[in-house]
Parts: sequence; C-alpha cells; structure tokens
Amino acid sequence: MNAENIIPIGTSVGGGFFIGLVLGYFVKKIVKILMFVAGGIVGLLLYLQQQQIISVNMEKLETSSTAILTSLASTFDKMTQIGDFTSIGIPLAASIAAGFTVALAKS
Repeated sequence: MNAENIIPIGTSVGGGFFIGLVLGYFVKKIVKILMFVAGGIVGLLLYLQQQQIISVNMEKLETSSTAILTSLASTFDKMTQIGDFTSIGIPLAASIAAGFTVALAKS
C-alpha cells in the first residue's frame, strides 16, 4: 500500500472521529440542559401544588407526557431510517460512531 491510498482513508477516519466527538459532546450538553429545565418545571409545579396555589391534574400530566415521549420516539425512529450511514462508507461511519461514543462516555 502506498501513501496515496492511505491518506484519504486516514483523513476520513480522523475527520469522522472528530465530527463524532463534537456531535456527541453537544448532544450530551443539550440533553443535560433539557433535563435541568424539565426537572425545574416539574419541581415548580409540585411546589406550587403543595402551597395550594395551583391544582395539577396528574392524570392529564401523565397522558400528555406519554404522548410527548411517544412522538419523540417515533421522530427519532424516522430520523434513523432517513440517515443511512452505509452511503457514506464504513470507515467514516465507524469513526463517527466511535467519536460519538467516546464523547458520551466522558464524564
């Protein structure tokens, strides 16, 4: 194997790993922010209910949250069907997946 064949593969793998690393980092941060906001909203609702300022219908809240989670899951399923990694090549897809996993695993 000569250098002309190795350089494009090395660039693809290295670039893909970096893209996956950045993507995983930002996904992790966005999920943390969304969980913080959702927890704050639920905490505020429970506090206001305890102080008898508002009345929260827990059955409607559960139904709404189930519907939201179901729609998010179906949207994610549709996104994974559209974004087929096989069309971009095995080295690039594998390196993106590796970078994404490393970014999510880091504390």
